[in-house]
Amino acid sequence: MSRNLISICVPAYKKPDYIKRLLDSVLKQSIKDVEIIISDDTPDDSVKLIVSSYTDLLNIKYFQNKPPLQSPKNWNNALNKAEGDFYMLLHQDDWLHNENALAIYLETFKQHPEVDFAFCKNTAIDESGKSFVLQEIPSLLHQLEKKPNHLVRSDVIGPPSNVMLRKKADTRYDERLIWLVDVDYYVRVLKSGFKPYYIAQHLVNIGLHADQTTVYVNDNSSIILKENILFAQKITAEAFNDIYIYDYYWRLLRNHKVKNKVQILESGVSEDFVLPVIDHIISLQNKVSTKLLKFGPISKILMFFSYCTK
Repeated sequence: MSRNLISICVPAYKKPDYIKRLLDSVLKQSIKDVEIIISDDTPDDSVKLIVSSYTDLLNIKYFQNKPPLQSPKNWNNALNKAEGDFYMLLHQDDWLHNENALAIYLETFKQHPEVDFAFCKNTAIDESGKSFVLQEIPSLLHQLEKKPNHLVRSDVIGPPSNVMLRKKADTRYDERLIWLVDVDYYVRVLKSGFKPYYIAQHLVNIGLHADQTTVYVNDNSSIILKENILFAQKITAEAFNDIYIYDYYWRLLRNHKVKNKVQILESGVSEDFVLPVIDHIISLQNKVSTKLLKFGPISKILMFFSYCTK
């Protein structure tokens, strides 16, 4: 056993008030055997000053990155310094919901020794304090081992802050990604044979605000397109035998009005990363008007025809 039971890894960038809120939530925990690793990309000392006020209260290891590593390299840097038997990547804008959050995670691992990572209800909190449960396909919660690729349809696990893992589940984030980075990570964790467990409780508050990467990417179609094409290459053409995955990519290409491969290459993907099945979908959609493709019943029929003739 290592000296620290739980490692809480915090990739930081500015927003010292968020760091304070996070540290306060750890300070309140009934579980005290915790180390906090802060990997800080902030160019000034604003975060460092906040952290210094907690060093007598919490076991904190602080690292200031010069030059900044940027996400998700900064995430991996924090994870690489973890020494606990369990670890979690807690983003600076998220915080533990109540004083028993860590204890509930640990009790889950105690009661289910076969489990390698546990995740809680994906509960987001906006700046007004209103909460939202973000799990669009709840049936997937208990099918993750059989259908890991379906996380691209609905990331029911949620942000990394929701998850605690055993030390042996030492997968790292793909540093090429920012949009599908957590989905890709979970898929690889699951395909490595690490067993999940869903805790149907609100243990972590996921903070929603205007400065999040999600907000930026939602306005940047090329990033979404690029990363989905890279993800398709990772899961291989065989994954497209699953009609739900095929339908996801059909709708992705339709919604982004992709009519030729050049549009994909312009997003930053090299040609050898574009699967033939993607070409097949584009070829059929190119023969149909955008207006007709947006008509649900027609689009579904065309998708099924495309799937059967791939």
